[in-house]
Amino acid sequence: MPGDASTLRPRRIFFALWPSAFDAARIMDWAHEAHRLCGGRVMRQDTLHLTLAFLGDTPAEKVQELQSTAPSWPAPVKPLTLERFGCFRGPRVVWAGPGADDTRRLSWLDALHDDLWRRLEALGWRRPQETFRPHVSLLRKAAPCDLSELRLPPALTWMPEQCVLVASTPSDSGSYYEVLARMTLRTLE
Repeated sequence: MPGDASTLRPRRIFFALWPSAFDAARIMDWAHEAHRLCGGRVMRQDTLHLTLAFLGDTPAEKVQELQSTAPSWPAPVKPLTLERFGCFRGPRVVWAGPGADDTRRLSWLDALHDDLWRRLEALGWRRPQETFRPHVSLLRKAAPCDLSELRLPPALTWMPEQCVLVASTPSDSGSYYEVLARMTLRTLE
């Protein structure tokens, strides 16, 4: 409803690829395997996603602009295979990612990321300097652990079910997500 308090406050937002409920349940096997070794807080199944663009705290008018614009943006996708575990040491996040290492890139995923950022830059957003590192976060607040000790589950291939603009609301039990807009998904051959 226009003018409603929830539409006027800044929101913490990001764009992401979302798996189906079936694929998210399969990804949870990876999360539980990582948790056995590293501890920490396992992500909830309904929150598993691959972030394409994190925009952070965003004024309400910019959120509304993206809500009205993003549904017309194309999101060409292909199946995505998770093949390895990784860790962001500073934030203590254990993740699953595509490619055997950072040099094996998925060209379609890099193209989707680049196209999304070109569109965002045209709307006044500043692209981050960091290299895009596609991953699905599995654990937060993980203890230091040797990921080479993890028994790697078989590679897991999933097809993105949605490409969405999401608002994140942090809480003590983890963030809660609200889908604000859906990009137009198109399967590549």
